[in-house]
Amino acid sequence: MIDTNVAVSFFLMRKFAILSLSITFFLVLTTAYSYSAGVYDQSNIKLIPGSNTPVVKDCLGLNYVYIYGDYVIYTQKSGDFEGSNIYIFHPQAQNNDPCSVSYPNAEYTINAGEFGGANTFSGVYGNLLFMDQWTGRDFKRLLAINMDSKSLVFFDTYAKPEIKNGKLNYFRTLKAKRQSVKDKIPCPKATQWESQGKQVLYVEKMSVDLSTMKKDPSGVFSCMPTDPIGTAAPKKYGH
Repeated sequence: MIDTNVAVSFFLMRKFAILSLSITFFLVLTTAYSYSAGVYDQSNIKLIPGSNTPVVKDCLGLNYVYIYGDYVIYTQKSGDFEGSNIYIFHPQAQNNDPCSVSYPNAEYTINAGEFGGANTFSGVYGNLLFMDQWTGRDFKRLLAINMDSKSLVFFDTYAKPEIKNGKLNYFRTLKAKRQSVKDKIPCPKATQWESQGKQVLYVEKMSVDLSTMKKDPSGVFSCMPTDPIGTAAPKKYGH
């Protein structure tokens, strides 16, 4: 026969354990997605050079609409996390007011904090949707989503992306804190750039065939200055 006091104690311990796990999980989410206020700015976002050119509508400065031949992309600054919620629709036959839309009817939704960082729409190429992702740390990632299969098909740390002749060209950023990286990539201007308040990126030139998503490392390494990542809004890209 089970002792009543033992049963009650076990029940209370189990409830406490579940509560502790729930609190821990909540704190993990908060840590992953809550960045400093005022650091991330969605306004005046431009797109990756060489990506498809949309018609862009600014809906009261809060939401943006990017109208392509086969897709209509809505971005909405998140009220919960840094970054933007992204809503994907197919074009409607008649739409006199593209700013009037019901987001729950989207064919595919990518939330601001999805995939582990603050997401910003960065362009479309064919059926691929690109997002700049700020991780809250000293690097950023570029993500590609296949809008037809609704799946993540590419991600990498990056700087200076460009699409040309069906290929995505960019510089993969390496972990500059590793001494082996600094030893491998001489950067005589690093001290000068840092004295000017810049962050030094150690990079490898890369390309990706967008028809197969196969990465092609060049083996060519270099360094470049950039505004400090993590203390400034993610860099915007222009055509």
